[in-house]
Amino acid sequence: MKLRILIFLFVRIFLLSIPASAQLYTGMSGLIHTPCADMGQEGDVRIGSYFLNKHFLPEHNGSTLFQYEGKMYHTADFYLSATPFRWIEIGYTFTLLKTLAEGHDQPKFNQKDRYFSIKINPLREGPWWPAIAIGANDFLTTPTQSYSASIPNAAYFRNYYIAATKHFKPSGHDIGVHLAYRYSPVEYFSEKWGGMTGGVTWQPKWVPFLRAIAEYTGNEINVGADCLLWKHLFLQTILQNGTYMSGGICFQMNLF
Repeated sequence: MKLRILIFLFVRIFLLSIPASAQLYTGMSGLIHTPCADMGQEGDVRIGSYFLNKHFLPEHNGSTLFQYEGKMYHTADFYLSATPFRWIEIGYTFTLLKTLAEGHDQPKFNQKDRYFSIKINPLREGPWWPAIAIGANDFLTTPTQSYSASIPNAAYFRNYYIAATKHFKPSGHDIGVHLAYRYSPVEYFSEKWGGMTGGVTWQPKWVPFLRAIAEYTGNEINVGADCLLWKHLFLQTILQNGTYMSGGICFQMNLF
């Protein structure tokens, strides 16, 4: 009886799932930490959270970036993103910061670093050419009180990019090839994630809602997988540089 129930639930997952859509830790479409030119469906809205291993975060010697008493720490972010039209995505993300609040003797996650993201798709993918997208994260500076006064306007995640994506369909599989150039004007981001990036995605024909990912971020190789279940529940798990795990969950729906 229990076996029948498990089989039934497994089949229901397959029937109620649709092909996985792309997602970054910002809630925007992309790979893991690498941007791409894929876009969400028009009308998509996402709200979710992502666990960020301390090695996933920007770091820079001599600053207080995501450090408490000189040590990096794990954290999480929360986001809301939307695709109001097929050619544009927008998102809002805040990342929890650990500080020692007045009147407490233990640090807590009581501050937030906030930023907006935008992505525009001027060229859709065609039979002989790739899709092209341009975008930016943290492009509007948000002051924060949690870090050194010498960095009053942090823009810790600020970067701009242009990306190209082309999909191939051999034997019913979906293989995506992604290439991007990312620029950051802030030193602590460009050290880790500047320059050329790229990756490959694979959605097998027998599990269309599952997507396997391999990417190069500029100085690291990440692998991961994500899936969209019951049309609304999006999950992603990643292994950064073959060692450090991060991952997230979000609720997704289409308003149109």
